[in-house]
Amino acid sequence: MLREDIGGEIRGWRHCATRRDDQDARARATMMLSSCSSRLASVASRAGACRAKPGAFGARGRGPAAASVARGRRRSRRAVGGEDDGEVDDTNARIDAAAAVLDTIIRETVEAIFIEEAATEVFNEASDADAREPMEVDKRKILRGVVRGHFEKLDGTFLAALGAYVRASETSGDLQLVSLLNAIKEETLATVTDALTDEMQVVQLVARLSSNEERFEVIRVAHSGGGRVLGDIDVPAASVENVERAAAQLIDELELQEQIPNWDLLYQVIVVRETARQLSKLADANGVYSETVVSGSFAPSELPKAEAALIKELVVVNEVARRRALIAKTFDSTRDELEKELDTSGKVKLKPTTRGFQPRVESSGNNARGFDVKDLRPGRFIDSIINLRVSLMREGEQSMPIVRRLGELYFEAVDVIVENAGA
Repeated sequence: MLREDIGGEIRGWRHCATRRDDQDARARATMMLSSCSSRLASVASRAGACRAKPGAFGARGRGPAAASVARGRRRSRRAVGGEDDGEVDDTNARIDAAAAVLDTIIRETVEAIFIEEAATEVFNEASDADAREPMEVDKRKILRGVVRGHFEKLDGTFLAALGAYVRASETSGDLQLVSLLNAIKEETLATVTDALTDEMQVVQLVARLSSNEERFEVIRVAHSGGGRVLGDIDVPAASVENVERAAAQLIDELELQEQIPNWDLLYQVIVVRETARQLSKLADANGVYSETVVSGSFAPSELPKAEAALIKELVVVNEVARRRALIAKTFDSTRDELEKELDTSGKVKLKPTTRGFQPRVESSGNNARGFDVKDLRPGRFIDSIINLRVSLMREGEQSMPIVRRLGELYFEAVDVIVENAGA
């Protein structure tokens, strides 16, 4: 992550700007920016979620945008059944717009730094004559101002497009470009966080932590009224219940899309939700949430087809290691199969689905396991375990062996998700 500089292209522009004897400095800077855009366009052609237009950012790809973060709210976009050409065009238009915003942020940042560097050079020359302290350009501050200037456009599609460019740049080995894009990502997340509700800020804080102890501590402090924790983290006040609810809503939004826009984010937020649930007064003596979950993706009285089939497959496996390996392999298969639905141009090949409650129209994705892994969602899988367990607990002692096994499955699934989240 970039701290002291914003990347090679910007350093190159600084070099041009400070060579006062070079009358072609601006022209050189413009060429550098053009080179940056060309490299980004090349990267875009490799990004799974994007398709570049010649000479600029352009994209086709992932699922629909999240609701405007400027209003601090998120609305789920549910796509049940097939999507007509109008819906596909609408999705593509949003991703084109997100890519254009990213292109604009890069251009405005580089131009602003060029101007600041040139002005600073003039000031420093005068400072040398007057023995004054020379000035330095705060590039991070410039980037922050540019990002905040586009606050209304920093939605879920923008973050998904930005993440795709980062991954593709990493694959290409363009570390300077990776630094620039990561700097934009950091400032985008910081800007969005400022507009979030208290509970969503807690979700964002907890999602970045690397240990259970730290996650538990931050949520406890939030529940107790907020304060400073872990040395320098300021935590707003938010009840355990509100943190759990906010995380669950974000998970629903991510999982209801045809393509998961950010798998890493999904796993991180699931970890936050389950941490909050384990701290809830509704968790039983074993630490398992013991009240029926109300999800935005399925009714409490039913279990989605894919999740129910996987649970049925797992409960008859006695070895813990085998169950965990099967959960991990299935989650990986879900991600891999969904990403295969991107054609070579980067467009999402939208397919009709009923979100796991009925077989898909296509049979190619189904297998001998009795369900299509593309219909599985990790967060919904955990919700299904909890709801089935709660239902069986009401049946009395005869169901206790299965209840205990489901409790084991719950923690095993959470362990796999924690690993996938890198936490």
